[in-house]
Amino acid sequence: MATQPMPEQFLHLPDEDRKEILQTAAAQLGQQATVLEKDVWVCWTLQTLFSLPDAHPMAFKGGTSLSKVYGIIERFSEDVDITLDYRAFNDTFDPFAEDASKNAVKKFGDRLKGYVLQYANDVVVPYVKAQLQVLPNTENYGVEVSDDGERIWIQYPSAIEGSDTYLKSSILVELGGRNVIDPNERHIISPDISKLVTGLDLPSGEIVVLSPERTFWEKATLIHVECHRKQIKAHANRLSRHWYDLRMLARHASGKTALNNRGLFEDVVRHKQVFFNTSYANYDTCLTTDLHLIPGDQLIKALRTDYEKMLSAGMMYGDPLPFDRIISDIQEIEQAINDG
Repeated sequence: MATQPMPEQFLHLPDEDRKEILQTAAAQLGQQATVLEKDVWVCWTLQTLFSLPDAHPMAFKGGTSLSKVYGIIERFSEDVDITLDYRAFNDTFDPFAEDASKNAVKKFGDRLKGYVLQYANDVVVPYVKAQLQVLPNTENYGVEVSDDGERIWIQYPSAIEGSDTYLKSSILVELGGRNVIDPNERHIISPDISKLVTGLDLPSGEIVVLSPERTFWEKATLIHVECHRKQIKAHANRLSRHWYDLRMLARHASGKTALNNRGLFEDVVRHKQVFFNTSYANYDTCLTTDLHLIPGDQLIKALRTDYEKMLSAGMMYGDPLPFDRIISDIQEIEQAINDG
């Protein structure tokens, strides 16, 4: 009996072939070819990270998990946000112990940052580079890491000319080592074009994903902090997505479950108070009927501009929500949380 030939790997195809496949799929799916191309690389990145030998316990979280895994949001999300469970680092200090001083907690947080830096430079980056070496034209790929190891950029050559400047030809991996990965679920991810393309090997794999219930409260508390920030963060670049995501989560079953899970809300706030506190964060008021989700006029204006950029980059699917509708719905969510 003749053996079936191994399917050709999509990322090994010549640029022109990949371009043709992406543009054909884009027309059929009603998406931009650059978005579909980046989606392939998001999947490649996740497949690579979760195939690390003896990997540190970690979970995929954030907006991309809401889009890619759960289908809760109708937008393309481009960053790969990974939490490394702080409890699995070789450190016995308990930051939540009653006798833990602020100074001791700060030193622990600094040690965790050091563990992330070491893990990024000694484990993640070498492995990613080794996997890129398997691909053709390796000189066209690049890996950069921030000084603190918390951001890794994987640069890939786009087969699509004239790519939108809002959607860069690189994947940002954000590594965080000051949180937990509970609750989580296991899911298989694959590129959107896999629905249409047959006979090709596309990046896919099983990954661990943070539950959307925890992501709901992570998003809500992030927005609360941004509303209290004294100066707008980098012109609100790529910030409007958080308001959109929270609105979509609140309409989903997981968001409704989260709203009824006060204990999970308190746990998220507790972790942020210990690991991410700032002078302006006002985490204490989150739990005392004073959660802020509606920003001031200046930030609203900047968020509107950022949202319009996201729309023009073709990152929203279907009929996107008007920005004013998002803010109006968020106001209702704020009221519901504070009344709860």
